[in-house]
Amino acid sequence: MPKWMMSVVLGLSLVSSVALAQPKTGDEWFKEGETQYDLGNFDKAAEAFKQAFSLETNEAKRPAYLYNVAQAYRQGGKCKDAAFFYKRFLALKDTDTAHPLKPETRAATEKLVSDMEDCAKQQEANATHPPTNTMHPDDGSAANNNGENGNTTGTTAKPKTVAQGEGEEGEEGEGGAHNQAVAPKLVSARLLFGGAKLTTGDLSVPIEGSFALIGGYPMPLNDKMRVDLGLALTMTPVGYKNFLSGESATATFSTILANAGVTYTVAPKVGLRGDLGVGMLVLGGIDQMGNPFTQNGDATTGALVMGALRAAVSADYELTPNILATATPFAFTYSPAKSGLRDGMSAITRIDFMVGVGYRM
Repeated sequence: MPKWMMSVVLGLSLVSSVALAQPKTGDEWFKEGETQYDLGNFDKAAEAFKQAFSLETNEAKRPAYLYNVAQAYRQGGKCKDAAFFYKRFLALKDTDTAHPLKPETRAATEKLVSDMEDCAKQQEANATHPPTNTMHPDDGSAANNNGENGNTTGTTAKPKTVAQGEGEEGEEGEGGAHNQAVAPKLVSARLLFGGAKLTTGDLSVPIEGSFALIGGYPMPLNDKMRVDLGLALTMTPVGYKNFLSGESATATFSTILANAGVTYTVAPKVGLRGDLGVGMLVLGGIDQMGNPFTQNGDATTGALVMGALRAAVSADYELTPNILATATPFAFTYSPAKSGLRDGMSAITRIDFMVGVGYRM
């Protein structure tokens, strides 16, 4: 292949790879902006946030991009541009009746506008009054007239950007903006305690204590809905008396389930959740003769394992950005009975009612 043709092919390949590497969606441009911001490339960060703003179709997210543009310009020392985009952020939030700015957030942003306008005036003054003297390197004589003043931009501390759709939650604190995390990114887990009513055919079982541990990896579907994919572990101990020995013993009804939970935000800090799990029920603690669960009270060589299906509804209330209170008024588990269980026990069902706490990060 001629050298010129090889050069053309390599050039086209390079152009194609660069084009493919360019962000294409608002979310991708937002991530690019965060990356450039963290690297200190504030002009590039501002341009990336502008691209995200222009591609964003969700009106609730758009103000945050303008705020991030302002933060990037502020950190880059472009005070006039920063003031402009802080003002645009406030103007856009004024039209957002669903997520209005908190009073303290508005006051903090207006203070930033004032600071940036003062900074811009100082920069203009410095630009129109250049130093008239130089300094001799040997003795430091003839000092710069404004060498002690310098160029003040008010950006000694690096401000933080805000996440998409969270501009209304930001609170300007010392050294930058602070924003609350409203959705988990790595893990979501909850621990619940309560009571359970088991139905085991003609065998009467009173309401027993029960607990559940549910964890998953969160994936947002949209601004209000996310799905958690993970595991659900539940256990209900059931005390019984061995009818041969007269001794007290405890059987355990434990489930291990692959679980999917969908949470929908119905109000600030309030979410409704539905869970569906598929796995197995493990019935343990019945390896002695005389237990009431097996045919004729026969002993088992270990725990009995059978299929299980669980469905639950819950309500969550956010106590902090990472901790929530949760209540599960109804959870239903169904397991077809395994061969060897007593006659009349064609299935094992359990209804749970529980409360607990959740943690997310």
